[in-house]
Amino acid sequence: MSAAATLRAAVLAQLRTVAGVQRVADGAGAKAAAVPHVTLRDIATTDWSTKDRAGREARVGVTVRDEHAQPARIEGIAGAVEAALLALPRDLPGWRVVTVVPVRCAVLGEGTARWAAMVDVRVRMLEQED
Repeated sequence: MSAAATLRAAVLAQLRTVAGVQRVADGAGAKAAAVPHVTLRDIATTDWSTKDRAGREARVGVTVRDEHAQPARIEGIAGAVEAALLALPRDLPGWRVVTVVPVRCAVLGEGTARWAAMVDVRVRMLEQED
């Protein structure tokens, strides 16, 4: 399985462990009526190989959406999402996660009592030896 597909499965599993989230969607086009909900926006990978092993660097983007009078709830969920991503298992099928680093965690107002949080991390992984 490709690094991106393997990582996508692991990220979705981690997101499903976040307390307070009504739905986890895969893909930016996915519709979710219940709030708060989380969407895995994208996973973009580039080469991060070494002399003797294949490697990938991935940027993982997650959006949290909520409707609430104050941003405190979404800020808490965004923090929990970031913590879940940082706790990705290090051993994935065929790949070893070397590092997971936070890149962005921002909460944005989208209108009256509507909020979005963008949580992005960088994941570096190496192909496991057989």
